[in-house]
Amino acid sequence: MSSSTRERGGRRAEPERVGSFGGAGRASGGEPDPIRARRGCAGAVAVGLVGGLGVASAPILNAVRSTEGAESLSGVVPAALWAAVFAVAPPLLAVAALLAHRTAVAGGLLAGAGAVSVGAAVLDTQLWTDAIDANRLELFRPETAAELVAGPGAYAVLIGHVLIAMAGVFGMVAIHRASLADGYGDARSAEQIGRLTGARVGFLPSAVAVAAAVLLTGALFAPSFVSDDPVILVPPVVESYFASAAGAGLVAVAAMIVVASALASISPPVASGALVGAGLTTLGVVGTRLVAGFAAGDRIAPGPGAIWGTAAAGALVFVGICIPAIDRRRDAAAARALASRPHSSSGKRGAVTPSAVGVAKAALRAEATEARARIARWHVAAGVIGISTAVLAGIGALLPVLELPAETVQPTFATTRVVLAASVVLAVGCIWLLLSEFASAVRPAVGVLWVTIPFSAMAVLQSVVVATDVPGVEAGSGAVLLWSASVTAGAAGALTWFAGSAERDEIDTSEEPSTAVPVLVVGGLGAVGALIGLGLPLFHGTDARGDEYAAPSFAEVPWGLDVWGRALLGAAIVVAVIVASRARRARAVALLVGSAVAIGVYLLSWPLTQVRVDDPEMAGGVIPTAVGIVLIAAAAVIPNHDRNR
Repeated sequence: MSSSTRERGGRRAEPERVGSFGGAGRASGGEPDPIRARRGCAGAVAVGLVGGLGVASAPILNAVRSTEGAESLSGVVPAALWAAVFAVAPPLLAVAALLAHRTAVAGGLLAGAGAVSVGAAVLDTQLWTDAIDANRLELFRPETAAELVAGPGAYAVLIGHVLIAMAGVFGMVAIHRASLADGYGDARSAEQIGRLTGARVGFLPSAVAVAAAVLLTGALFAPSFVSDDPVILVPPVVESYFASAAGAGLVAVAAMIVVASALASISPPVASGALVGAGLTTLGVVGTRLVAGFAAGDRIAPGPGAIWGTAAAGALVFVGICIPAIDRRRDAAAARALASRPHSSSGKRGAVTPSAVGVAKAALRAEATEARARIARWHVAAGVIGISTAVLAGIGALLPVLELPAETVQPTFATTRVVLAASVVLAVGCIWLLLSEFASAVRPAVGVLWVTIPFSAMAVLQSVVVATDVPGVEAGSGAVLLWSASVTAGAAGALTWFAGSAERDEIDTSEEPSTAVPVLVVGGLGAVGALIGLGLPLFHGTDARGDEYAAPSFAEVPWGLDVWGRALLGAAIVVAVIVASRARRARAVALLVGSAVAIGVYLLSWPLTQVRVDDPEMAGGVIPTAVGIVLIAAAAVIPNHDRNR
């Protein structure tokens, strides 16, 4: 045997990297994508640093001055230092990541910080509209009720947050460019490559991140301070000025989007950077309030919003820090498990003797992998559209729903509170669709929860339709967003249906499914109770004009948009119960739980909207609605599906 033959038979050829057609990993000018990404990220980091320094310098530059004597007001020093540290922390960490050639991590840090900074910038605008009620104690502490005028520090903090938001956009571009390079989302175990971060790190970190985002959302709308100072007033966020309410909403939405995007990313380091960046910037918002509450003096103390918001933001940072270590540990365990699998009898580790059975099994595994990827794409699409719908509805509820003539007071629509509740419920459900381990279990519930958006929005839009009959009154930007949210909610519902169809393609449908009679009976009775409750008003009382008020019932024709919204919700509940009676157990439980939650949103409209009347009293819709919720929830726990259809 010749030496060349021995070389071919006794030694494996060294693997070579084969470039893709057209040079996908290289820029048109011949510059590799990683280098382009690094250079672009360096510019983003520079922009973020300038923005962070701008925010940090705002207390020194005097954010506001009083019109009485035009004297500048100083802020609470510990709170100012805290805000400065957390303003520059994300871009400084991005610098360190860039120096370590971790471009995608640097982009993730900037993207997370930039998302939260959008809401922070909206909060800054209150320094020009109503500075004394902005409660920005890190920038200034008002001593009298005199009018305040924005100073150089106000421009510095606003421009700084805008620049950080721009850096976040550039950071996302850097992540995209880095994702085109080899090794993005790589792992030691082949089973982990390409999996979503939520699946790679497991349930506990994912659940903590989601819970932190939900807790942060509630905290942002809770009082940040408890004040006995007659100058420092702390109104409820939903009743405060637009900048305060909209800014809080945008920060909450940004946190949820960052968490969802991080857990849906295939690169744990990028997910880690995004969570850390968002958490640190959020600490610059809510943590500053906590420090200010402790350091402002005896008459001011931190409120529950500052306390729980700081805890939630800290949890985001903690999870982000832990994600790489958790992923490495689980990846190493998966690699060891793969290496310990039995090998062929040839005695050579890793040598596999191909056979017809082995080839068939490999083909089946490849087909199953492709099917899971297809289902995951439907889940992610439904989750993204659902979260976008929740964002549109939430912002629409905070914006003015009417355009009124000048100097006309904008009326308060209590029904927008129900829209906010429905937005939170839908957003929480859709976040789980982005986690592959939980998406299939939660998807049926989202298939019902999307209806809560058009149901709640129609109640607001009915008032808009009536008001626009008055000359000079037109639909406002909030109404437009609520109409848009109702449309996109339908799209989210359609995508959940497509996802369910993709799931059913992967199960055995050779046997005709049977009807679970207990579910149909108990759930059907619950649906009937819910329909009766939806058709009757929940409360009645005397309105501001002294007239008796109660919501219209199904018996009053013609129906308005609000009644059509309730009818849509009732129809969805009936369909969900029927489908659940013939569904697999896990899917049936999710459908019924989602139905109970959706009816719960309707029942919640009783305490949320009864402020529109004096001396409200319970009406006929409360008891059948509550009974319907109990029966539907009971149907979900009946042990009736023994099969794993």
